[in-house]
Parts: sequence; C-alpha cells; structure tokens
Amino acid sequence: MLANRSRVSGGRRPGLGLVEMVVTVALLAVAMTATVQVVGWVALERRSVERRERALAEARNLLERLAARPWDDLTPEAAARVRPSDASARFLGKPTLTVTIAPADDAPARKKLSVELRWPDRSGRQEAPVRLVGWVYRREGGGR
Repeated sequence: MLANRSRVSGGRRPGLGLVEMVVTVALLAVAMTATVQVVGWVALERRSVERRERALAEARNLLERLAARPWDDLTPEAAARVRPSDASARFLGKPTLTVTIAPADDAPARKKLSVELRWPDRSGRQEAPVRLVGWVYRREGGGR
C-alpha cells in the first residue's frame, strides 16, 4: 500500500522543495530584521536612561554643594557661577544648567535653591529636564 501511494503522487520523495525553502528563508529574514530593530531600540532607551541618571546625579551634587556653602555666599551671583562637571558635560552633550537662589518672602531665614539640568537627545531635541529644589535655613547665631 505504501508503494501505491508513492506511485500515485508522481514518485516524489518527502522533503523540502524550493518553494518551502524560499518561504523559510523569507520568514527568517523578517524575524532577524525585527530582532535587530528591537535590539537597536533597546540600546537607545538604555542610553537615554543612563543620561537621565547621570543628569540626576549631577543635579543632586550641585544642589548639595550649594547647600553646603555659608549663608552669606548663597546669592544669585553665586548661582550664576555654578557649572556642571566636565565629565557630565561631555556625557550629556552640551547640557544647559539653570540655578536659582531666592530668599523666601515669608521667612527671611530660609532660601530656596533650584537646579534644573537639560540636555539634547540624539536628534538635538531637548530631553525632559531634571529639576531639584532644596531649602536652606539660617542657623541660630548668624551662621548657616
């Protein structure tokens, strides 16, 4: 009976034909293209997250350095002199830093410190900024 089936089907032997092979190669090519695109997208997102983490660490360091200054040195002029570190500036690619030091109107014994850091993404557009705010209070006895 087995011999009869092979004669009826035209004597073909089981296996992959040319059409099946072409379809298989095409499906593999589509799968590989999609995989490469996903890996590229993941790499871009990872780089974006690394930049945001670096910007946050830099803003945190700047805010801490400002808060450690003596009370009388916390002025808008001092804020204008604050710069990001060279390593962070290279990593973020020309970041824009905005630092403000403002006395509180309702309480003269405190000052508001704000640090905002922006940087461009790969296409040159600005990423969402990192903003940190801190309050510094004058210590009793005229010190910080």
